[in-house]
Amino acid sequence: MHFTRFQRIALSTLIGTLLIVPTVVSAATGAEDLARGHTQFTSVVTQKAGALVVTTPNGATHQLNENMVRRHGQEPFKAGDEVIVVLDENNYIVDMHLKGKEGAHQRVTGKLIHVGMTKQQIKLQTSDGEKVFPLTEQGQKTKGIPDGALVTVELNEVGAVIDVHRADTGHKNH
Repeated sequence: MHFTRFQRIALSTLIGTLLIVPTVVSAATGAEDLARGHTQFTSVVTQKAGALVVTTPNGATHQLNENMVRRHGQEPFKAGDEVIVVLDENNYIVDMHLKGKEGAHQRVTGKLIHVGMTKQQIKLQTSDGEKVFPLTEQGQKTKGIPDGALVTVELNEVGAVIDVHRADTGHKNH
């Protein structure tokens, strides 16, 4: 099979791109430590229209919620703080830390037994038995996930659930 010079260059470029880009993207986002669908970026807390905000690399702003910060066991941020922000797949802030003080999250997988509506908690059947964890936000995180589904919860530093996903079972349909 004979390739023209253009075809050889195009093929070499394609192969190089496929080999290099995933490594660069992973290094740039810290993806090895993030849950599927999450993105991470660094920002500086600023004041805008009387509220504290962070700005994403694409220019979108997110207003900070002082209560969320406290639920994560942290002191409220102030203008000028350099922070690491983690967004979920819906562009909702699920975690934020001062740069250099990143937290260590834990993931727990189990069968969903119950999501408490009055008590904001989630109960899982894990390999270590039944476990109950407090929810930082209930709303969108648990909608559409029926009792009995295999899920993975992400816990923040104080052991509260900051994200819930159907567990990755290796099957394409889940």
